Parts: sequence; C-alpha cells; structure tokens
Amino acid sequence: MKLSLQLASFLVVLILACQGRSAIKHEQYVAEGFTLFQTHCANCHQRDGKGLENLYPALSADYLKDKNQVICWIKNGVHQPMTVNGKSYNRAMPANPGLKELEIAEIMTYIYATWGKETEITTVETVQAALEKCPPK
Repeated sequence: MKLSLQLASFLVVLILACQGRSAIKHEQYVAEGFTLFQTHCANCHQRDGKGLENLYPALSADYLKDKNQVICWIKNGVHQPMTVNGKSYNRAMPANPGLKELEIAEIMTYIYATWGKETEITTVETVQAALEKCPPK
C-alpha cells in the first residue's frame, strides 16, 4: 500500500512538472513573439492588432483562419489583394526572409494567443512543414 501511494504521488508530481514546463515554454514563446511582433508587424497591423483603417487588415479570426497561410505570409509577404472581414486590402505585406523558423513560431504563438485565443505554442516543426508547402513567390 505504501509503495503504491508513493508511486501515485510521484506520478502526480511528474504530471504537474510537465505542465509547468509546457506553461513556461508557452509564456516564453508569447514574450519573444510580442517583441518580434512589435519589430516586424505592429507598424502596419498596429500594437492592438486592429490594422490601419483601409490600408492594412486587423488580425481577426477571418485573417487568422489558415495558420499555414499566415506562416507563409510572415516569411514571404503577400503581394495580392485580400479580403478580411468583408473589406478589400490591396497593399503588399513585406516579406521577412531573415526571420528564423523559431522566430516565426514565436510570432505565431503570440498572435494566436492574443487574437486567436489559443493556449498551445506553434512549434518549429509546424512552421517548417508550412514553409515547405508555401506557394511559389
């Protein structure tokens, strides 16, 4: 009985420790993503994600509906008109070819935590897979 109680206690501690590391990693991604967003994205999308009137779209559910596409946009830019929330936008979004996959994962985690209400990180593996499928520039 004593051994099974000790084993159960150990498993509980182990599970809580794993959740703690996951939460810490998420917070790190969000914090780094915030800084990168301010540097690379906020000039057009604004710090609050509301965009600039008729020039640049808000980071709404409509804009964020396809995570793989958003990853491609961050890395390669957008050079075609798009419609977000029923409004047309014709300004190009500049590419960020210098961003590393980890930096894109951090930006994505910040964006989706802030405007997409997600609690999971966007992994580097997710970014790599999406970038492999991006349409040609």
